[in-house]
Amino acid sequence: MTRDCEEIKSLLGAWLDGELGASEAAEVRLHLQGCASCLGEKARLEKLQSSLKSVLEAKASQLAFEPFWAGVRQRIAEERPWHARLIDWARAVLSPPRLAWAIPAVIIILLAGLSLEQFFPGWRWALNRSNLAAVESIDGHGFNVALLRESKTKTTVIWLFENHEGEEETSAEPVSGGPAF
Repeated sequence: MTRDCEEIKSLLGAWLDGELGASEAAEVRLHLQGCASCLGEKARLEKLQSSLKSVLEAKASQLAFEPFWAGVRQRIAEERPWHARLIDWARAVLSPPRLAWAIPAVIIILLAGLSLEQFFPGWRWALNRSNLAAVESIDGHGFNVALLRESKTKTTVIWLFENHEGEEETSAEPVSGGPAF
């Protein structure tokens, strides 16, 4: 496959730098042997390359690279403070793509904290919980039953009593005057 001059001219810089594969380099070399226009472009690029090289070498000889490399070595060997490393770690972990795990993690931690009392009955948060008690009153066939449920000690007290204050006259069963239990 032969290439036209425009393609060869676009490959000349890579060919001069030795960046082409063997087959492309051979194709460029073969084309240069038969094309005066591309050979002239090659000469122009070689002249430009040599002048740039001489200018860069002259400027580079004037630069002091040792202080630069000493600074690089110092920064590499320098131990960063713990808070700077922590900030870098937090930035990496809390970046938006990695932040997607935070919401489920917070939910799991909250659920675990709220369910500790169920699995470990003696566990108490730092909060001072009040001892809650509930009293329920149930009317059952002329006798009243009162339940006291206390949550801290899990105690339940049951009272059976007669209601003398507001006895219902419509009740079909007579209320005995004896003890309720």
